[in-house]
Amino acid sequence: MAKEREADYLPSGRKHRPCSYGKARTLNREITAPEQSPAGILQELHEIPLEPRDYSSDHSGHRDRLRRRYLESGIESLQDYEVLELLLFYAIPRKDTKPIAKNLLDRFGGLHGVLEASVDDLTGAGLSTNAAVLVHILPEMQKRYERSKDAERKYIRSTADAGRIACGMFCNQLEESVRMLCLNAGGRVVRSSEIAKGDVNAVYFPIRKIVETAIGAKAVSVILVHNHPGGTLSPSREDLDATESARSALNTVGVRLLDHLIVSGMDYCSLREEGYFG
Repeated sequence: MAKEREADYLPSGRKHRPCSYGKARTLNREITAPEQSPAGILQELHEIPLEPRDYSSDHSGHRDRLRRRYLESGIESLQDYEVLELLLFYAIPRKDTKPIAKNLLDRFGGLHGVLEASVDDLTGAGLSTNAAVLVHILPEMQKRYERSKDAERKYIRSTADAGRIACGMFCNQLEESVRMLCLNAGGRVVRSSEIAKGDVNAVYFPIRKIVETAIGAKAVSVILVHNHPGGTLSPSREDLDATESARSALNTVGVRLLDHLIVSGMDYCSLREEGYFG
């Protein structure tokens, strides 16, 4: 019965002929097996060794060496692109991150430009959202680190103390802003507040808000701090006028303006040390 059903699938008048396998082509050689069964041919094909997998694309050896250099010799032993490359290991597990790092440095003008770029700019440069967030959060974590470190030693007894705290306030900030440190009689910082935000070139000093903040904190003295993202530490005429206005207004409520610091990068200028307080 099985043979009759098989014959039904053949065109009428044609005789059934067994398959002729002839030559079976593999990756690198031919197998001639006219006398072999299909099972035998498949077995021989199965036994042909495959090309060994190339694991070089995983870059595991290079990653281990770079990571070891950092652990043994510190970040100063790495070039900027290697620092960024190492960071990207943790967000891009299976790609060579060296060309990605170099492209980012070229596009944003250096490591500082990459770290200051927005998440949208970084994803626009080809990073995944995860990688962009990882890069973008670093300077924000630096700010938190400085604030956390200062929380244990927030006594200001010198310009150097004030400068150290002030520089940590503006890490990688691209717009001008005014901040205010309110101190008690012992020199302890009882409040640190942002008073105003501006743009890359200027910021307005709200004198009334400065006075209200000092009163609300029950401050005995105050230090004003603002940044110059452009790099100069020299006070402008507007900076000096704002300083004098703030000092006069604070005097009326019995609060002393100790200093006004201008911050750029990790450096600062004290207007008191420069002689602007008379």
